[in-house]
Amino acid sequence: MNIDTINYDTALIGCGYWGTNIAKVLSKIKKNKIIIYDEKHLNSIILKKRYLNKFIIVKKLKTILNDKKIQNVILATPPNKNYNLLKLCIKNNKNIFIEKPGLKSYSDLKKIKKLNHKKILMFGYIYLFNNNIKFIKKYISSNKNGKILYMKFQRQNLGPIRSDVNAAYDLSSHDLSIFLYIFNKLPKLIKNSSYSILKKNIADISNLSFKFKNFFIDINNSWLNPDKIRRFTIITNKKMLLFNEMDTDNKIKIFNKYAQYPNISYFDNKFFNRKAKIYLGKNFTPKVKQNDSLYDEINYFFNCIKKNKKPITNISFALKILKTLKKIV
Repeated sequence: MNIDTINYDTALIGCGYWGTNIAKVLSKIKKNKIIIYDEKHLNSIILKKRYLNKFIIVKKLKTILNDKKIQNVILATPPNKNYNLLKLCIKNNKNIFIEKPGLKSYSDLKKIKKLNHKKILMFGYIYLFNNNIKFIKKYISSNKNGKILYMKFQRQNLGPIRSDVNAAYDLSSHDLSIFLYIFNKLPKLIKNSSYSILKKNIADISNLSFKFKNFFIDINNSWLNPDKIRRFTIITNKKMLLFNEMDTDNKIKIFNKYAQYPNISYFDNKFFNRKAKIYLGKNFTPKVKQNDSLYDEINYFFNCIKKNKKPITNISFALKILKTLKKIV
């Protein structure tokens, strides 16, 4: 096929599991054709079969790099391959979207920053585009919801099991990105325990403990769990918030429960019985409009290109997360 006669400006490199999800979004956002490439050519063929009229397969990476019509490149590729890919895309003056955490090495990402890329470089931290996380950011910034005492992130499932990075590196980057988005700083790592079960030196289960100001944060990650768990709990001295991503109806619940024993003078005699432990006030579920986070994230990338605007998940954002992750691996 002679692609010179076809309208296109975007290429997707990496047509595996997550690349397929991105491709689905691209098929909705982009009116023109999209160029796709995967070093495992069969992945490109399978993806094209899903969207026959939208994607054009190229067999060589240099076809994308050398084509000046391709202004935008999306990398859905493993972290251990991204350093060289990023350098090539920057050398060829492309706008780049790269899936989190970007690279495997903090020092390599610092080298990328020194290249002084003039185009858009955005890292794919999808939870920053989730309306529930946006609500939680506002909830925390409000003075009405009490002083934070404790936070807990739980991210567990059976797979996907990686061979190049461990569970903490792969999964906790999501939770660290949420924390950085909310507080503009990352917490200090105080404890790191992990278990390598399936393969030596690659942890399948990870338990991380952090401290930020006067409260503690736990992050529990596992890709060896029988059911899928994605929960974010916030305990304050006034309320408790639970974000349960797997709850299809009420993802966020706010509990007006005391996080400490209240003054007994507040309650009448009916409160005191053998089962009474703490005060339970009225609980409620806020109305949060659910959105397609990946669609909004990719759309934001193209808007940043259009407006020449630095993304919120830029290289400085990614460097902060990798600096913390390098203490874990």
